[in-house]
Amino acid sequence: MDASRPSTPRSVVLVHGMWGRPGDWQWVQRRLEDRGVGVLVPDLPSHRLPDAGFLDDVEEVKAAIRSSAPPTCVAGWSYGADVIGVAAEGEANVARLVYVSSVPQKIHPDPRDGGIFDGSPIMVWDDQDRFVLNDAWKEGRDFRPEVWEHYATNPLRAVTRRTLSDPIPAAAWEHIPTTILLGNRDDLNGEQQRVWAREAVADVRDVDSDHFVPHNIPEIVADVLLEDLPVPQPH
Repeated sequence: MDASRPSTPRSVVLVHGMWGRPGDWQWVQRRLEDRGVGVLVPDLPSHRLPDAGFLDDVEEVKAAIRSSAPPTCVAGWSYGADVIGVAAEGEANVARLVYVSSVPQKIHPDPRDGGIFDGSPIMVWDDQDRFVLNDAWKEGRDFRPEVWEHYATNPLRAVTRRTLSDPIPAAAWEHIPTTILLGNRDDLNGEQQRVWAREAVADVRDVDSDHFVPHNIPEIVADVLLEDLPVPQPH
Protein backbone atom coordinates (compact mmCIF):
# COMPACT_ATOMS: atom_id res chain seq x y z
CA MET A 1 0.00 0.00 0.00
CA ASP A 2 1.22 3.47 -0.89
CA ALA A 3 1.44 5.29 2.46
CA SER A 4 1.18 8.65 0.68
CA ARG A 5 -2.35 7.93 -0.59
CA PRO A 6 -5.59 8.05 1.41
CA SER A 7 -7.09 4.73 2.49
CA THR A 8 -10.24 3.59 4.22
CA PRO A 9 -10.21 1.54 7.43
CA ARG A 10 -9.85 -2.23 7.25
CA SER A 11 -11.30 -2.54 10.75
CA VAL A 12 -13.61 -0.58 13.02
CA VAL A 13 -13.84 -0.99 16.79
CA LEU A 14 -17.18 0.15 18.23
CA VAL A 15 -17.49 0.84 21.97
CA HIS A 16 -20.93 1.02 23.59
CA GLY A 17 -22.15 3.66 26.00
CA MET A 18 -22.85 3.59 29.73
CA TRP A 19 -25.57 1.12 30.74
CA GLY A 20 -25.50 -0.27 27.20
CA ARG A 21 -24.22 -3.35 25.41
CA PRO A 22 -22.55 -4.29 22.10
CA GLY A 23 -25.92 -4.77 20.38
CA ASP A 24 -26.58 -1.05 20.66
CA TRP A 25 -24.27 -0.68 17.66
CA GLN A 26 -25.98 -3.33 15.53
CA TRP A 27 -27.45 -0.95 12.95
CA VAL A 28 -24.07 0.66 12.32
CA GLN A 29 -22.23 -2.67 12.49
CA ARG A 30 -24.48 -4.21 9.85
CA ARG A 31 -23.75 -1.42 7.40
CA LEU A 32 -20.00 -1.66 7.97
CA GLU A 33 -19.93 -5.41 7.50
CA ASP A 34 -22.04 -5.14 4.35
CA ARG A 35 -19.21 -2.99 2.97
CA GLY A 36 -16.54 -5.56 3.80
CA VAL A 37 -15.08 -3.98 6.92
CA GLY A 38 -14.06 -6.04 9.94
CA VAL A 39 -15.95 -4.95 13.06
CA LEU A 40 -15.14 -5.62 16.70
CA VAL A 41 -17.62 -4.64 19.42
CA PRO A 42 -16.20 -5.35 22.89
CA ASP A 43 -18.49 -5.84 25.88
CA LEU A 44 -17.23 -3.56 28.65
CA PRO A 45 -16.34 -5.37 31.89
CA SER A 46 -17.84 -2.67 34.12
CA HIS A 47 -21.23 -3.73 32.75
CA ARG A 48 -20.66 -7.45 33.46
CA LEU A 49 -18.48 -7.74 36.55
CA PRO A 50 -19.24 -6.34 40.01
CA ASP A 51 -15.76 -4.94 40.68
CA ALA A 52 -14.61 -3.74 37.22
CA GLY A 53 -14.30 -0.07 36.34
CA PHE A 54 -13.23 2.42 33.73
CA LEU A 55 -9.63 1.20 33.52
CA ASP A 56 -10.80 -2.38 33.03
CA ASP A 57 -12.97 -1.15 30.18
CA VAL A 58 -9.90 0.52 28.71
CA GLU A 59 -7.97 -2.76 28.76
CA GLU A 60 -10.85 -4.62 27.09
CA VAL A 61 -10.90 -2.09 24.26
CA LYS A 62 -7.11 -2.14 23.95
CA ALA A 63 -7.33 -5.91 23.41
CA ALA A 64 -9.89 -5.40 20.64
CA ILE A 65 -7.72 -2.75 18.98
CA ARG A 66 -4.69 -5.02 19.07
CA SER A 67 -6.63 -7.85 17.43
CA SER A 68 -7.94 -5.61 14.64
CA ALA A 69 -6.51 -5.42 11.14
CA PRO A 70 -4.94 -1.99 10.60
CA PRO A 71 -5.62 0.71 9.72
CA THR A 72 -8.34 0.86 12.37
CA CYS A 73 -10.96 3.46 13.16
CA VAL A 74 -12.12 3.39 16.79
CA ALA A 75 -15.51 4.84 17.70
CA GLY A 76 -17.11 5.34 21.09
CA TRP A 77 -20.66 6.35 21.89
CA SER A 78 -21.14 8.55 24.96
CA TYR A 79 -19.21 6.89 27.85
CA GLY A 80 -17.57 4.66 25.26
CA ALA A 81 -15.83 7.72 23.86
CA ASP A 82 -14.21 8.34 27.25
CA VAL A 83 -12.90 4.78 27.07
CA ILE A 84 -11.41 5.05 23.58
CA GLY A 85 -9.66 8.29 24.51
CA VAL A 86 -7.45 6.23 26.81
CA ALA A 87 -7.52 2.83 25.10
CA ALA A 88 -6.13 4.16 21.80
CA GLU A 89 -3.05 5.62 23.49
CA GLY A 90 0.11 4.00 22.11
CA GLU A 91 -1.79 1.63 19.79
CA ALA A 92 -0.19 1.63 16.34
CA ASN A 93 -3.28 0.11 14.67
CA VAL A 94 -5.38 3.20 15.36
CA ALA A 95 -5.55 5.72 12.53
CA ARG A 96 -8.61 7.69 13.64
CA LEU A 97 -10.99 8.21 16.55
CA VAL A 98 -14.68 9.06 16.26
CA TYR A 99 -16.51 10.43 19.28
CA VAL A 100 -20.29 9.98 19.05
CA SER A 101 -22.49 12.03 21.39
CA SER A 102 -19.51 12.89 23.56
CA VAL A 103 -16.67 15.36 23.89
CA PRO A 104 -13.05 14.55 24.80
CA GLN A 105 -11.91 14.22 28.39
CA LYS A 106 -8.69 15.79 29.62
CA ILE A 107 -6.08 13.76 31.45
CA HIS A 108 -6.96 13.33 35.13
CA PRO A 109 -4.11 11.36 36.72
CA ASP A 110 -5.73 10.98 40.15
CA PRO A 111 -8.94 9.16 41.10
CA ARG A 112 -12.01 11.23 40.27
CA ASP A 113 -15.02 12.07 42.39
CA GLY A 114 -17.40 9.18 41.71
CA GLY A 115 -20.36 10.76 43.46
CA ILE A 116 -21.76 12.81 40.60
CA PHE A 117 -25.01 10.78 40.53
CA ASP A 118 -25.43 10.30 44.28
CA GLY A 119 -28.95 11.28 45.27
CA SER A 120 -30.12 11.62 41.67
CA PRO A 121 -33.84 10.73 41.39
CA ILE A 122 -33.31 9.18 37.95
CA MET A 123 -30.74 6.62 39.15
CA VAL A 124 -31.41 3.23 40.71
CA TRP A 125 -28.68 1.75 42.95
CA ASP A 126 -28.24 -1.88 43.95
CA ASP A 127 -26.60 -3.47 46.99
CA GLN A 128 -23.26 -3.76 45.12
CA ASP A 129 -23.00 0.03 44.69
CA ARG A 130 -23.90 -0.26 41.01
CA PHE A 131 -26.28 2.16 39.34
CA VAL A 132 -28.52 2.41 36.27
CA LEU A 133 -30.96 4.91 34.80
CA ASN A 134 -34.62 4.44 35.63
CA ASP A 135 -37.17 4.23 32.81
CA ALA A 136 -37.51 8.01 32.51
CA TRP A 137 -34.81 7.94 29.80
CA LYS A 138 -37.38 6.47 27.37
CA GLU A 139 -39.69 9.46 27.51
CA GLY A 140 -39.91 11.38 24.26
CA ARG A 141 -37.70 9.02 22.28
CA ASP A 142 -38.80 8.59 18.68
CA PHE A 143 -37.20 5.24 17.97
CA ARG A 144 -37.99 2.90 15.12
CA PRO A 145 -39.87 -0.26 16.20
CA GLU A 146 -36.74 -2.41 15.90
CA VAL A 147 -34.90 -0.16 18.34
CA TRP A 148 -37.74 -0.35 20.85
CA GLU A 149 -37.71 -4.14 20.44
CA HIS A 150 -33.97 -4.18 21.13
CA TYR A 151 -34.41 -2.34 24.43
CA ALA A 152 -37.42 -4.46 25.40
CA THR A 153 -35.27 -7.60 25.25
CA ASN A 154 -31.98 -5.92 26.27
CA PRO A 155 -32.66 -3.48 29.12
CA LEU A 156 -30.04 -1.10 30.42
CA ARG A 157 -27.38 -2.68 32.63
CA ALA A 158 -26.11 -1.35 35.95
CA VAL A 159 -22.48 -0.23 36.12
CA THR A 160 -19.94 0.21 38.88
CA ARG A 161 -19.04 3.45 40.58
CA ARG A 162 -15.51 3.00 39.23
CA THR A 163 -16.78 3.99 35.78
CA LEU A 164 -16.88 7.48 37.29
CA SER A 165 -14.01 7.40 39.77
CA ASP A 166 -11.06 5.75 38.00
CA PRO A 167 -8.39 8.17 36.75
CA ILE A 168 -8.04 9.21 33.11
CA PRO A 169 -4.35 8.57 32.42
CA ALA A 170 -4.17 9.49 28.72
CA ALA A 171 -5.78 11.64 26.03
CA ALA A 172 -5.16 9.91 22.71
CA TRP A 173 -7.43 12.40 20.93
CA GLU A 174 -4.72 15.03 21.40
CA HIS A 175 -2.49 13.37 18.80
CA ILE A 176 -4.70 10.94 16.83
CA PRO A 177 -6.96 12.47 14.14
CA THR A 178 -10.39 12.77 15.75
CA THR A 179 -13.93 13.48 14.58
CA ILE A 180 -16.78 14.39 16.93
CA LEU A 181 -20.45 13.84 16.04
CA LEU A 182 -22.93 15.74 18.21
CA GLY A 183 -26.69 15.55 17.82
CA ASN A 184 -28.27 18.96 17.44
CA ARG A 185 -31.01 17.86 19.87
CA ASP A 186 -28.71 16.15 22.37
CA ASP A 187 -29.67 17.50 25.79
CA LEU A 188 -26.78 15.64 27.46
CA ASN A 189 -24.16 17.80 25.77
CA GLY A 190 -24.74 21.43 26.61
CA GLU A 191 -23.40 24.57 25.02
CA GLN A 192 -20.34 24.70 27.27
CA GLN A 193 -19.34 21.20 26.21
CA ARG A 194 -19.90 22.02 22.55
CA VAL A 195 -17.75 25.13 22.77
CA TRP A 196 -15.00 23.13 24.47
CA ALA A 197 -15.19 20.45 21.76
CA ARG A 198 -14.69 23.00 18.98
CA GLU A 199 -11.77 24.53 20.81
CA ALA A 200 -10.12 21.14 21.33
CA VAL A 201 -10.81 19.32 18.05
CA ALA A 202 -10.83 20.66 14.49
CA ASP A 203 -13.44 18.24 13.10
CA VAL A 204 -16.70 18.65 15.06
CA ARG A 205 -19.92 17.94 13.16
CA ASP A 206 -23.54 18.56 14.08
CA VAL A 207 -25.95 15.83 13.02
CA ASP A 208 -29.74 15.68 13.13
CA SER A 209 -30.36 13.56 16.23
CA ASP A 210 -30.71 13.49 19.97
CA HIS A 211 -28.17 11.57 22.10
CA PHE A 212 -29.00 8.27 20.38
CA VAL A 213 -27.08 8.93 17.18
CA PRO A 214 -26.16 5.26 16.41
CA HIS A 215 -29.87 4.34 16.56
CA ASN A 216 -31.34 7.27 14.72
CA ILE A 217 -28.91 7.79 11.84
CA PRO A 218 -26.76 4.64 11.58
CA GLU A 219 -26.18 5.16 7.87
CA ILE A 220 -24.56 8.53 8.50
CA VAL A 221 -22.41 7.15 11.30
CA ALA A 222 -21.24 4.28 9.09
CA ASP A 223 -20.36 6.68 6.28
CA VAL A 224 -18.30 8.81 8.67
CA LEU A 225 -16.45 5.77 10.02
CA LEU A 226 -15.49 4.71 6.50
CA GLU A 227 -14.17 8.06 5.32
CA ASP A 228 -10.63 8.18 3.99
CA LEU A 229 -8.08 8.14 6.78
CA PRO A 230 -5.64 11.01 7.13
CA VAL A 231 -2.42 10.47 5.19
CA PRO A 232 0.49 9.93 7.61
CA GLN A 233 2.88 12.84 7.52
CA PRO A 234 6.65 12.26 7.35
CA HIS A 235 8.58 13.11 10.50
